[in-house]
Amino acid sequence: MDKIAIISDVHGNLVSLKTVINDIKSQNIKHIFCLGDLVAKGSQPRESIELIKKECEVVIKGNCDEIVGSHCNTIEHVWNREKIGDENAKYLSNLPVAYDFYMSGLKIKLIHASPNDLFNSIKYYDITKNINDELEDMFKFEGEIPDVLIFGHIHSPFFYRLKDKTLVNSGSIANGCDILEKNNSVNQFASYMILEGEYGSKEVSSISYEIVKIPYDFKKEIENLRNSDMPNKEMAIDELETGIYIKR
Repeated sequence: MDKIAIISDVHGNLVSLKTVINDIKSQNIKHIFCLGDLVAKGSQPRESIELIKKECEVVIKGNCDEIVGSHCNTIEHVWNREKIGDENAKYLSNLPVAYDFYMSGLKIKLIHASPNDLFNSIKYYDITKNINDELEDMFKFEGEIPDVLIFGHIHSPFFYRLKDKTLVNSGSIANGCDILEKNNSVNQFASYMILEGEYGSKEVSSISYEIVKIPYDFKKEIENLRNSDMPNKEMAIDELETGIYIKR
C-alpha cells in the first residue's frame, strides 16, 4: 500500500508548513501533493515556495498563485510578488490547474477550487445545508469524470459521498477556517489528508482517506506577521486568531 499526503492552502505560513512536512515525514510518507495557494496571507511566501519545490512531487495552481504570479491587484499581492521575485512568480504562473492519477482502481482528480475555476467553490456553510445541486456541479468536467475529486480553497476539511462519487476537501495547513462563530478558546490546527491505496493502479483494491489535524505554533506566525511590513496584516492575524475566514 502506498500513502500520499495531500496539503493545500499554505499561504506563506512557513511555521505551519514545516510542522506539517515534519509530521508527514515522521510517518514515512514518500509522496506529497499540494493543491495550491502557496502565497498570500502569510509572512514568508518566498521561503514557503522554496520548501514546496523541494518537498512536493505534485503542485497545482491556486487562485492566489494565479494573482501573485500574473496580475497583482491589491497591495498585499504586490508585497507578495516583490518578496518572491521573478523566478518564483514565473513558477506560480506555470503551475498546472489540475492533476489526474489512478489509485486502487479509482480515477482521482486534484483541483484547487472547482472545475474550470480557480476562484469560486462551494462553501463550508453550503455543505452543512446539503445543497446537492452545487455539490453535483463539482463533478461537471469535460471528458471523463473522476471517481474521486479532492480540492482545497475553502479551508474546511470534509468528506462527502455523492451518488457513486466521492468529494473530499483536505483543509488548509495554514489558515483553518472551519469555525463559524468567534470563540476566544479556539486554537489553529493545520489540516491535511492522507490517501492510502495502490498508487498508479487501475485494478480495484482497498483505499482509505484520512483527515489529519495537528496543532502548530500559530502564535509564532502571528508574531512573524506583526514584525513584518506586510500591508493589511491585521486581517491575516485576525483569521489566525479566530479561525474564521476573512473575506478579502
